[in-house]
Amino acid sequence: MLYFDHAATSYPKPECVKMACMEAFENAGNPGRGSHSAALWSLRTIYGAREAAAKLFNGESPMEIVFAQNATMALNMAISQVDGEILTTAMEHNSVLRPCHARGNYRIVPAQNGILTPQAVIDAIGPDTKAVIMTHASNLTGEVYDIGTVGRYCREKGILFMTDAAQTAGVVPIDVQEMCIDMLAFAGHKGPMGPTGTGGLYVNSRVKVRPLMRGGTGSKSHQLMQPEEMPDVLEAGTQNVHGIAGLKAGIEYVMDIGVERIFSHERAMAKLFIDGISDIPGIEIYRRACVRTGTVAINIHDVDPADLTDALGEAGVCVRGGAHCAPLAHDAIGTGDCGAVRFSFGWSTTAEEVLEGVKILHALVKDI
Repeated sequence: MLYFDHAATSYPKPECVKMACMEAFENAGNPGRGSHSAALWSLRTIYGAREAAAKLFNGESPMEIVFAQNATMALNMAISQVDGEILTTAMEHNSVLRPCHARGNYRIVPAQNGILTPQAVIDAIGPDTKAVIMTHASNLTGEVYDIGTVGRYCREKGILFMTDAAQTAGVVPIDVQEMCIDMLAFAGHKGPMGPTGTGGLYVNSRVKVRPLMRGGTGSKSHQLMQPEEMPDVLEAGTQNVHGIAGLKAGIEYVMDIGVERIFSHERAMAKLFIDGISDIPGIEIYRRACVRTGTVAINIHDVDPADLTDALGEAGVCVRGGAHCAPLAHDAIGTGDCGAVRFSFGWSTTAEEVLEGVKILHALVKDI
C-alpha cells in the first residue's frame, strides 16, 4: 500500500504513540476525580500533554491548552466566543464555514484562482469586524498562508485572530506569540501523529472565554456554575485520557525530529511528485508554485476525478478525491462541479514510494 492521504490523518502512527496508548490502558483512571494513583497518573499525563502542546506552539503556559475531540470541536469552541461579525476566507474547511453559517453575521474574503493574500484579508476587515478566522494552510491545495501578517494587524486593532492549524500543527513551524494568534485549533491525529479523537485549542491568556458546554470538571464541584478558569472553562466531562496520552507521545516525537525538518521533507516529497507528473497530458496541478505542505491537488483533462481515485485505490494508492469538505475552495480554483484528486505526503513518505506512485499514475492515465 502507498499511503498518500496524510492530510486526512497520519499513518502509520509512531511506535511510541501505540505504546503510550497501551500504557494508558494499563494505568489510567479519571483525572481530577480522586487522589488515588490511577487518577493522579491521568492528571499528570494530561498536564504533560498540555506542556508538550504549549511548547510546540510556543505558548506561554500549559494552561492555555484545551483538549477537544478534534480540530472541528476546537473551532466551534473558538467561534462560540465571538460577539459580532466574523471575517473568514473562501479557502476554509467546513469546520469553519458551517459554524459561521449557522451563527450568521459573517463575511468571506474571496480567493480567485485560489489566491489568498494577507493584504486581501486585512483590506476586508471592516469597522464591525470582531474576529478574523483564517486557515494556516489549505487542505485542498496545500498552500501555506502568511497568517502572521494578519495576526499582527489584528492585534494592533484589537480584533480577535483565530487560525485553523489542522493541516500545519506539527508540520509547519508555529509561534503563537510572534504570529499574534489569540486562538489556534489543531488536530491531534494529523501532523502531531496522535490517535484520532484528539485535538485541541490554544487560547491566549489575554482572551476571556465562556463555556461551549457545561458539566463536571473535577474542580469546584460544590458550585453550579462552570469554573471560569482555563482550561476547565472549556473542558466539561472526562477527557480522552488514552488518546491524549498518545497525543503527548506524538507531539514529543515530532519535536524530537524537528518541525522544520518535517516541513522540509514534506515539501521535498511534493516537489518530487509534481516534477514526476508534470508531463502527463492534460494534467492540472492546482497552485503549483505555492509554498505548500505535502498536499497536492490535481485533475487530468477528460478523466473523472472519482474514476481516477477509484483506479488508484485498486492499484493500492491511498488518496482522496471529491470536495474535501472545502466547497468554496473548490469554487475558487474552478473545481466546484467535479472536485479534484488530492495526494498528501507526510514524514513517513519515502522518495521511493513517491516515484512508485508517479509510475502508477502514468500507467493509469493511459488506461482510463
